[in-house]
Amino acid sequence: MRWAALVIGAAAVASAALPTQAIAQMHRGAMAPRGPLNTLNDVRRAIRGCWEWPPVSQIRTGMELTVLLSFKRDGQIFGASITYETPNVSADERGLYYGALKRAISLCSPLPVSDGLGEAIAGHPFRFRFRDTRKQQEAFLHG
Repeated sequence: MRWAALVIGAAAVASAALPTQAIAQMHRGAMAPRGPLNTLNDVRRAIRGCWEWPPVSQIRTGMELTVLLSFKRDGQIFGASITYETPNVSADERGLYYGALKRAISLCSPLPVSDGLGEAIAGHPFRFRFRDTRKQQEAFLHG
């Protein structure tokens, strides 16, 4: 968990240091959200849109992460923690997923929330689950 806290802290610094357009260019499939976001479903879609999976060629079995995020009124992500991760994953593979999480947080913060939504979500934790099943699907298709 200490490493995850460092990832989150580095993400906050990275998002402050780079303009959103520069960050968006670093993410091939991920996109910074456009606003204003007006609903909780908009927030969920935005977070998922910022996520880009590690290359399938670099993972062994896939991974599941559950991440708790909190936001400020202006859409800035100010709290993040990993509440669950698949056990028995190698440190290298875990690093790939933590890197994906760091990039997603950098790309998504701040979320372009409407004033009303910003007031509603401020300080409340939101849980996001990322489950990589690409290797399982590949095994099913080829098996």
